[in-house]
Amino acid sequence: MRKTCFTLLVITSLFTATLSAQAGNPAQASDSASLKTQFDDMVRVSNRYQQFRVVPQAFLNAFMDNVSDSIQVYTNEIGTLQGTIAAQAGKIEKLSQDLKDRDSNITALKAEKDSMGLLGLQLGKGTYTAIIWSIILGLLALLAFAILRMRVAVTNANEAKDTSTKLAGDLEQAKKRRLEVEQTLRRQLQDEINKRNK
Repeated sequence: MRKTCFTLLVITSLFTATLSAQAGNPAQASDSASLKTQFDDMVRVSNRYQQFRVVPQAFLNAFMDNVSDSIQVYTNEIGTLQGTIAAQAGKIEKLSQDLKDRDSNITALKAEKDSMGLLGLQLGKGTYTAIIWSIILGLLALLAFAILRMRVAVTNANEAKDTSTKLAGDLEQAKKRRLEVEQTLRRQLQDEINKRNK
């Protein structure tokens, strides 16, 4: 019987040692596990006292170390992310300014493309076209007026030439008639002189 008790005691102690080795400190045993998992494991392996859970101090200290480490990691990660965010915000601001500069350059180029210089003034294409066509139409009107005036002058000159030719002809005829009349009068005078002298 002693032997059976001893065997039972050895099996029980081995079983208890195995359970304690498996239970151990759940916070230290699973550093890679999430804090929620570590907490649940710690509560699961803790003892019960009435409605309370009795958690060994070593478990709580290991869990607090893990929480502090996690907080430190997250704080570092937050700092890194804030630095990244600040750098990206700077890049975004620079890119936004570059975009505004490009937009203003594009607007200036479009305005320059859509405008024409005339006598040192920048005019829109529509205004420039209207001015040019007004000048062209004005010059055409002046040309038409000059041609009309020239035709009138040529017509007047031709009429004056015709009138001059007609008057010259009339003058010649008048001279001939006067000459004839003069000759006739001279003959008559000579005849009269001759009659008197006789």
